[in-house]
Amino acid sequence: MTSIQSDTSVKERDDPAVESQSEDHDALREIEIPVDKWRRRYRSVAFQMVIMAMLAFSGPSMSNAISSLGGGGLATPYTANTASATQYSVSAVIAMFGGPIIGLIGVPTACIIGGLGFPLSGSGFYVNSKYGVQWYLIFAKAIYGLTSAFLYIAEAAAMISYPEEHRRGFYISIWVGMRNVGSIIGGAISLGLNIAKNGAGGVSVNTYVVFLVMECLGVPAALLLSPTRKVIRSDGYGVPMLPKKSWRTEVKLLWEHHKQTRTLMLIPIFILTYFGDGVWGTYLSLHFSVRARALSSLVTSIAAVLLNPLFGMILDRKKVGPRKKANVAFWVFTIPGLTMLIWVICDLHWFGNQSSKLRLDYASRSGRWFVAWFPYFIYATTSWMSQTLVYWVLGQFASDVTTNARTGGVFRSWETVGQAVSYGINSHVGNKYIPFGIYFGLFVIAMPLFWLVVQTVPKETRVVNVVNDDGVVVKEAKTATVLPVLEG
Repeated sequence: MTSIQSDTSVKERDDPAVESQSEDHDALREIEIPVDKWRRRYRSVAFQMVIMAMLAFSGPSMSNAISSLGGGGLATPYTANTASATQYSVSAVIAMFGGPIIGLIGVPTACIIGGLGFPLSGSGFYVNSKYGVQWYLIFAKAIYGLTSAFLYIAEAAAMISYPEEHRRGFYISIWVGMRNVGSIIGGAISLGLNIAKNGAGGVSVNTYVVFLVMECLGVPAALLLSPTRKVIRSDGYGVPMLPKKSWRTEVKLLWEHHKQTRTLMLIPIFILTYFGDGVWGTYLSLHFSVRARALSSLVTSIAAVLLNPLFGMILDRKKVGPRKKANVAFWVFTIPGLTMLIWVICDLHWFGNQSSKLRLDYASRSGRWFVAWFPYFIYATTSWMSQTLVYWVLGQFASDVTTNARTGGVFRSWETVGQAVSYGINSHVGNKYIPFGIYFGLFVIAMPLFWLVVQTVPKETRVVNVVNDDGVVVKEAKTATVLPVLEG
């Protein structure tokens, strides 16, 4: 009996390590359904996704809101860029061990650890802005990088593994969109507090107090998560899980996974997804007024929240095969991305002929402001699409939590490597063309390789087995009765 019907062999889809070749990475799992309807809803994938969205709002969303102010909202971007480079360097190391960590402590515990560090980010910017203490900002971001790595790998494992295949794109897009909801709120507050600042400088110190308060919501939200083994999908089955392995075995599997051709081909797109954060944050800080940066944070976040679920709906269309959907989504992201990079190079040439003190404002020079700002708008919307697409593609090759924690950990690790490099090269004054030149070169390398991986996505939707907690096959999903989990 086979668990997959596609043109991708089981050997290609599984990790090459001997320990995992015989395991069914896609098998659905029988689970005991609670009698009480409220407990069923509490254990549902939908509720877990709501909690994950709350975590995304409280932590990464607040951090993104500060970053989208340009240079962390400070008068000059260089201290903020150094702090962010430190944060992502630490995160990259921890996130690489996503599979072993999730296998040891589980998704909920990893999220709690992640939530503990949320307030450090806002407090670091507050102290630096109010008292000029730079060392605390860098120290706080380093600790935040350590704790946030636990959240990164837990998010990746949950978002790829928890949802049913035909709902994965929607849930991922909503989760990614929630990272922007915080930016909408933060951007609106920041714009209100800084509406009079039409020149250069840092945002109001009270802006960081608002972010700090919302960052304190992370731990209470994480405490509401159910253990993965108790999460119930809408079809009445549990989330695919493999038997626990020793730490040594997990590390071996991680190394073998990293050596896979597909993983190596994906590393450039992993790095690319958020590489633009540091580059664009510096661009905004050096060329736009304080209130223009605040408005930018608000507008781009609203656009991302509205557009990303539509992108997720493309990926969830049942009548279209996975590979065809992946191909369409690839071009939806690639064409605007290439346009954005060519456009901003032209803008940089224009800025090079202007005074270094020029800060564009939407009120005083609206036409020129729009021309210089719109490439960032493209980035702010398509970067979230790239996250949704990469997670969705990764989910086509395995469904169980442990394997996807391993895969997601590798993704988040290389993603944070890209962010560390991005903020690192923007942490000092230099040639403004260099960061965007590196960005452009990375784009040119990453997209063809990603295209080749997209062509290995199965043409047809998978048919999977149903197993019990011991991994014994009990029936095929296509003949199983769908249980009305969330009814009455």
